[in-house]
Amino acid sequence: MAIEGRQLPFAEAIDFFNGKVNLPTKKSDDLRHDGHVRGFSVAGVERDDMLADFRAAMAKAQTSGTGLQEFRKDFDAIVDRTGWKFNARGSTDEERRAWRARIIYKTNMRTSYMAGRYKQMTDPDVLRYRPWWRYRHSNAVHPRLTHLALDGKVFAATDPIWKVYFPPNGWGCGCDVEALSDRQLHALGKSGPDPWPLGEQYEGRDPRTGEPEIRYPGIDRGWEYNVGQSWLDGIVPPELREPLKPFGSPPAPAATLPALPAPTPVAAERLLPKVAPDADFVSAFLGEFGLKPGESKLHRDASGAVIAISQRLLEERDIAGNVVAGKAGKNGRGPYMRLIADTIIDPDEIWADWRAVTSGVVLMRSYLKRFVLPGGVNLLARFEWTSKGWIAVTGFDGSATYLQRLRTGALLYRRP
Repeated sequence: MAIEGRQLPFAEAIDFFNGKVNLPTKKSDDLRHDGHVRGFSVAGVERDDMLADFRAAMAKAQTSGTGLQEFRKDFDAIVDRTGWKFNARGSTDEERRAWRARIIYKTNMRTSYMAGRYKQMTDPDVLRYRPWWRYRHSNAVHPRLTHLALDGKVFAATDPIWKVYFPPNGWGCGCDVEALSDRQLHALGKSGPDPWPLGEQYEGRDPRTGEPEIRYPGIDRGWEYNVGQSWLDGIVPPELREPLKPFGSPPAPAATLPALPAPTPVAAERLLPKVAPDADFVSAFLGEFGLKPGESKLHRDASGAVIAISQRLLEERDIAGNVVAGKAGKNGRGPYMRLIADTIIDPDEIWADWRAVTSGVVLMRSYLKRFVLPGGVNLLARFEWTSKGWIAVTGFDGSATYLQRLRTGALLYRRP
């Protein structure tokens, strides 16, 4: 399958791309790893309609086999129609457009292609006949030396290194993997796996959240995962991996959803008094994120997306931005503020769906989690976050009918 010019449709790659959910983002790392597997995003595109246009252009390129030049025409048409101001390299408008269109096109085409390749290569029949994988460099004009060091190296298909080093391994990476039989391995003069040619992993920091993260030599930050493995065995079961339908679409037949993961037991000291100052509820919520009142941070949730956490989440403001009331203790949620925080940090499921608000329609992320309180009482916590605000609800109705009404849209994450 050619990446630059016209290409033949690749069914597995198309399946991978079709399962994505359109997720508006401000920056390229608003999503990470599994978040990119599940979500289609273009850094800096926050408008749903514009993102849908880019999605349609990519889908056309995949299904019709058109190449980069045709996608560039679509890119220019979207930019001209919307007036989108984007970040790109280049000293002229033409250079900047060419650079950005190429990045969008190659990133999506390459990840889709390699996800499809991984699915083919891990077919049990293929693995039995071809149990060895050989890293192949792309012969780029300006190669990464670490990728050159991997070129031709052979490792067992089951070797854990492929969980990280299965290409693409960075922006613009065109490396590939070739499956080999025992006979082909011996023809190369090898009797087993090669020694590892690069250094060891090391610890870095997420520049957005400050959280520690593991880095690997030769891998651009954010690319240290196997896109195919995350697609097939990642955070959303294949049978629940559906795209999000446009707002206003006719309702689909209710899906038969598996039960939520088992409820999480709650120790008595995790609960707060029923009656307490709102400030106590605020402090308890923020404390779960390592914050004090007045402090803020970006939190990367279990789906790989970033959400802003601060005291502002727990305040009601007027049109001028003045605080008029607190939200932490309203509607009886105060005693459970630690559990609501836990619902964001370690949810059972995260869903994306549309919500109509006064100013229009926004994309909503719903975090769901079930708990077992002291005495055996079941509690369901839900945190719904949008760019226009949030809603947190706790309740004791955990019936299948009630849960069905909450589990709508597209599933972004499910706790194992």
